[in-house]
Amino acid sequence: MRVWSIAQRWHKVPKMQKFRYGVIAASCIAFLGPLAFLPQLVGNEDLCGVLCMRRFYLYFPGMSFEDLWMHVSVAWIGVIAFFTIITVTFFFGRLWCSFLCPVGGLSELVSRALGERWKIDFRFLPQVPIRYGYLATYMVLLPMLGVSACTLCNFVTVPRLVTAVTGGAAGLAFLFSTIGLVNLAMLLLLGFFSAKGRAYCQFMCPIGALDALVNRLGAKFRFTYHIRVERSRCTGCNECAKACMCGAIKMVDRIAVVDQTSCMSCHDCVDSCEWHAIEWTPGPRNKTPKRLKKGVQIYPEPQWQAFAPAMGEGIPWPRIVNALIVATASAFVLYTSYTAWIAH
Repeated sequence: MRVWSIAQRWHKVPKMQKFRYGVIAASCIAFLGPLAFLPQLVGNEDLCGVLCMRRFYLYFPGMSFEDLWMHVSVAWIGVIAFFTIITVTFFFGRLWCSFLCPVGGLSELVSRALGERWKIDFRFLPQVPIRYGYLATYMVLLPMLGVSACTLCNFVTVPRLVTAVTGGAAGLAFLFSTIGLVNLAMLLLLGFFSAKGRAYCQFMCPIGALDALVNRLGAKFRFTYHIRVERSRCTGCNECAKACMCGAIKMVDRIAVVDQTSCMSCHDCVDSCEWHAIEWTPGPRNKTPKRLKKGVQIYPEPQWQAFAPAMGEGIPWPRIVNALIVATASAFVLYTSYTAWIAH
């Protein structure tokens, strides 16, 4: 019966989502586990070292341009990958996050496979202040406190977890360490047992936070492909907001509004809209002919628009400060606990 239930659920999945899940699965095989053949091409077993996309832009006290260049040269493939990701995002939306990232993708696949009964829905939380409060903590305060960027990194945790599941001793050793247990708990809470499986991506991923800003910038241009809304078609049914795995869609005056700093370009909203009011498309183009023949009815072209609050508008700065304080305090407690454990 369980297999039949899974088969029925899979049959109902839209074609685009089946394709997306397939790409994510292929990416997991390519980057994670015993195969991990893409990292092995550069002599790596995981996504750290030369492939790391998360360390080179961190600020350390007294840091010079020579230090920055040293960090860039150590992780030069990760630097190239990072700038490739944000370039693609500018023109086509967050395709890395939604289609290719093996870390966030694995969390999502596991979460969706588990069903929704025991899930925690984090999508109602204020994403912008939490995300960028933590990003500031990650980029500046943690390095100033001497806390390694690897301490709360799921790019370390997920590959180690896959290694442990496939019988690797190194993965098991990491997961049973203090830092490993903390990261595993975060993966379970913000990944496997969160609704849609993308809470870590939305709140704590530094690549996702920077990528989201580029996504918002790119959506302002008409020639770029992003998730856009045709306001005249929207009925306010709220189905797109329910389907959105990032909580990026809100109803304003019964019209869908997409927050481009949270949208992950996953097409869930597009698949759920029965009125074709939301689409991954360029902006509106004026194609009204200069001459009209009598008796010919011409329908107006859809005015696809990527609506979102203006930059800075509606951002609760007090909440950002509070989130920054909480994140700093949490980091300090974690760091002092870890050092105390090491000392003993």
